[in-house]
Amino acid sequence: MGIYEPLARHLGALDQDSWTTTFEQIESKLGFGLPPSARKYRQWWSNERGKGHSQKEGWQSVGWVTAEVDLAAEKIRFARKGGLGNLGASGQDAQSAALAELWHKASVLSGIFDRAELERAAVETFIRRTAIRELIAMGGTMPDFEPAPRERPFA
Repeated sequence: MGIYEPLARHLGALDQDSWTTTFEQIESKLGFGLPPSARKYRQWWSNERGKGHSQKEGWQSVGWVTAEVDLAAEKIRFARKGGLGNLGASGQDAQSAALAELWHKASVLSGIFDRAELERAAVETFIRRTAIRELIAMGGTMPDFEPAPRERPFA
């Protein structure tokens, strides 16, 4: 676990299945400041498996995952991995964790790391694709388009 062990110990000691905190509070638990990359890149908070990134090995070692990351507000929500599917009748925490991971993948693929900008781009893309599908389904013409009448030369 290394230098992130104090955060892992704190998460491991919690009796709830979700913990929302600020980067400042995390730094207080750690006793040192987070690196600049933690404030700049969503990937720093990822739940990827495998070697490297000792920070994620810390929270994963005690059964937690990052569920929501708000870089602009410097807030994060951790969720207990074993409790994700069992929280609430609707499993909202599991859905939140899955949605957060989708946002992360979309950010990595698009190169857009601001959530509001990514949402706008996603909606614009959805609208364009839906309009194209509808246009194709109608035979490739615009529904309100009426061609101008052809003029015939008089002989």
